[in-house]
Amino acid sequence: MARKPAPKKPRRPRAKAPETRGNSTLVIGAHLLGVVSNFDGPTTLTRVAAAADMSPSRAYRYLRALVDSGLVEQDEISGRYDLGPEVLRLGLAAISRIDPVRLAMAAMPDLSQRTGLVSTLTIWGTHGPTVIRCEHATLSTPIRIREGVVLPLLTTSAGNLFLAYESDQLSKPLLDREIPEWNAAREGRDQMTMERVVKIRDEVRKRGITRAIGERTPNHANIAAPVFGRDVHIALAMTLIGVRGSYDTSYSGEAARILKDVTRELSRKLGATEEKDA
Repeated sequence: MARKPAPKKPRRPRAKAPETRGNSTLVIGAHLLGVVSNFDGPTTLTRVAAAADMSPSRAYRYLRALVDSGLVEQDEISGRYDLGPEVLRLGLAAISRIDPVRLAMAAMPDLSQRTGLVSTLTIWGTHGPTVIRCEHATLSTPIRIREGVVLPLLTTSAGNLFLAYESDQLSKPLLDREIPEWNAAREGRDQMTMERVVKIRDEVRKRGITRAIGERTPNHANIAAPVFGRDVHIALAMTLIGVRGSYDTSYSGEAARILKDVTRELSRKLGATEEKDA
């Protein structure tokens, strides 16, 4: 009597391969970099691994490679991870290819030469108004503004512009943090309220230009003006910075006039038909 063939064992379903046309290691590394960027600041390996849905040991191997590349940095004392300097360089390079930024960057050397002042370029970034370009001038006292620094809304001229022209949805989280900090620093004097914020907005929209004298840095005096895009939405802010008391910071002064001429011309090139007001 013939023996019956043994029943075939059911095959285990194969794990679905990641849908990618490139190197899967690079894809995973890029994903992990995105995870790190989603945190508000430096964070732990455990939190990164949990957010990336992978084991800490596996996340660590990829993070080490990202640290070696400069895309991620690790604090030697706390061991926490954050975005590295190479990310800033790549980000600034990408931003510089955007039309409003490209046009404004081209105008900055002449602006600084005509006024003798440092000029900076600020856009609305992930965490608020962010300086992305600094053009040096021929000042006797050197002024250096770090590219990548995030500016507060209340105490900087560029910040005031975004406070006035950016949407409430974007500015509210920053104000919720800055107003208590402002009031705590002044211990009951010169208190900031939402009613006062509204007045600041109205004044900025009325003048179309702002200034901050000794607010954030005691010996700096800044004036800033907005550049608008086709939809009359603020695209960026251009700021002139000099030593306090060394130049005319009035709204009708030469520096303000030159700055407004430059920003209006940039707005015109970007298709803004009129300046936004209240």
